[in-house]
Amino acid sequence: MIRLRDVFMVSVIATLSLAFSPVYAGSNAAETITRAEQDLKSAVQSSAVWRLVDKATGSGAVGIDKLLKLAKKKLDEGQDEEAKRLATLVSWAAQLGIQQASEQKQAKPFY
Repeated sequence: MIRLRDVFMVSVIATLSLAFSPVYAGSNAAETITRAEQDLKSAVQSSAVWRLVDKATGSGAVGIDKLLKLAKKKLDEGQDEEAKRLATLVSWAAQLGIQQASEQKQAKPFY
């Protein structure tokens, strides 16, 4: 049975994903990395740091903090588009991790 709360959560996630896309589209890689650092800091405070699989790090899952470090390295190497892509991914995962943590704060087992 689909609950109204679940439908609402999915719609909020979709809206946030679409809302933040234009913000990152107009910024440069350094600005995107700065925003990703802030989002990651918030995720750490919420204990909501995700692990992701990305082609840049191989086939294993790594923490988004490692992806941010890789984004900074790519920026230093002059690969701005890849750095921006990685930083955007970090921001996305941090924001959704925070949202997930806040929604599950009152979670209780169901018997």
